Amino acid sequence: MKKIFAAILVSLAVMSVDAEEASTRTYDRVDFAVSAREEISSDLLVVRLVARHEALQQADSSARVNDDVAWALALARKRSGVKIQTLDYRTNPVYQERQIQGWRTQQVVRLESQDRDVLASLIGELQQRLTVESLIHEVSAELRETVETRLIDDAIARFGSRAAQIAQAFSRASYRLVSVHIGTADERPPPVNFGMRAMAMPAQAAEPNIEPGEQTIVVTVDGTIELETR
Repeated sequence: MKKIFAAILVSLAVMSVDAEEASTRTYDRVDFAVSAREEISSDLLVVRLVARHEALQQADSSARVNDDVAWALALARKRSGVKIQTLDYRTNPVYQERQIQGWRTQQVVRLESQDRDVLASLIGELQQRLTVESLIHEVSAELRETVETRLIDDAIARFGSRAAQIAQAFSRASYRLVSVHIGTADERPPPVNFGMRAMAMPAQAAEPNIEPGEQTIVVTVDGTIELETR
C-alpha cells in the first residue's frame, strides 16, 4: 500500500508541474474567416412539369393523369441523356359549399439533362399535355466536385496567409491552429416558376429560350488561431 501511495503522489506531482507550465503559457485567440469563389457556367438543366386533371369521379381524374404521365415518360425515354423522375402524386377532393364536387389529381415529372437543346425540344412536345412548373439551371455533381476541390485548396492557403499576417501585425513570433471549419455554398438565380397555366396545350408549344447563366461556387474557411505571447 505504501508503494502504491508513493506512486500516486509522484503522478500527482508530475501532473501539477505540467499544469503549472501550461498555466504560464498565455495565448491570445483570434477568430476570422476567408473565402474563395469561382463563377462558372451551369451545365445542368432541370425542369418540373405537372400533369393535372379534374373530374367528377376520383377514378376518372386519376386515370387521366396516369395516362398523361405514361405518355410523357414514353417520349422522354426516347431522348438520350435525359434523366427522368416522377414525384408528388396526389389526389384531393374539390369542395364547393362544403360538399365534394369532384376530384383533382396531379403528378410531377422531373427531367434533367446536360444537353439543353435536347431538353428544350422535349419540353416543347410535353407541353401538349403537361404544364411547366419550374425550370432551373444547376451545376452537375461532377463539375461541382472539381471546382470545390480547387477552391478548398485556395481557401486553406488564404487562411494560412491571413493567420501569418495577423501574427505579424500583432508582433507575435508564431501561432497555432485551434479549430477550423470548411463550408461550401453556391450563389445562383432562383428557378423560373411558370405558375398555374392551362392544363394542356392544343398543339405543340414552342420550345423555351434557354440560357445557362452563371453560378458562383463559394468555399469558406473559418477558424480560430492562438498567438504566442512570448
